[in-house]
Amino acid sequence: MAEIYRTGTEWFANQITITRGKVADITTVGVYHSLDPNVVPEVDEFTAVQVADGTAQPPDELAEAGKVDVLSLIGPKNGDVELGPGDWQRFVLLQTATEDIIRKIDVITIL
Repeated sequence: MAEIYRTGTEWFANQITITRGKVADITTVGVYHSLDPNVVPEVDEFTAVQVADGTAQPPDELAEAGKVDVLSLIGPKNGDVELGPGDWQRFVLLQTATEDIIRKIDVITIL
């Protein structure tokens, strides 16, 4: 669980493990946040964000070496997503040509 203040802006990374295929097979990644822990988001409700590929040569600029992350900027300063106070359930979407993979990854507390 991560905590940030509602007036702050931070990068959030969720590491993904590629078990089939390669990073280049990923066509879109997205994030979805909800205060309702029982929600199941639809694919079109996700906000598109970026993949940070630390396995590429050279690695992506924001990547951690050797890791592949779904990376999003959260907060009011040009963030991909701005969230109000509360405990937000974070979902990640990975899309390939044949799959829409949705995972409930984390809880983010906005203070």
